[in-house]
Amino acid sequence: MDSDSIAAWSGLAGNVIAVLVAVLSLRKAEKALAQSEAQSARSLARADAALTQAQHIAERTLQAHYNIDGAMSAIAWRDQVIALHDRGLTPAQIREIMLLEDGGAGYEASNGRIDDIVRNVSRRLP
Repeated sequence: MDSDSIAAWSGLAGNVIAVLVAVLSLRKAEKALAQSEAQSARSLARADAALTQAQHIAERTLQAHYNIDGAMSAIAWRDQVIALHDRGLTPAQIREIMLLEDGGAGYEASNGRIDDIVRNVSRRLP
């Protein structure tokens, strides 16, 4: 073999080695990409689960606030009814006054019937 043949074979061997290294590097890169995609999918699933949990907590918190507001409204309604009852007003007179409030027509149904509230409450006259 002359020097040109040796150089050609060396060049060919070098190119084959370069192609093999490139193929191996590409496989490693594909494996790393697959692992990265799998990790991203797991992270996304965890984020979705956290978001769902946060939404449930927010809904329960909102419902709790609504319940507390409703209870406070009912307590205030009953306090007003009892205060008017203590002044000597009848349930019908109390109802007339309470219906004058904005939205008062719906309060009795949701906060307690006036007749039921004062039925067993003795009057405390000033």
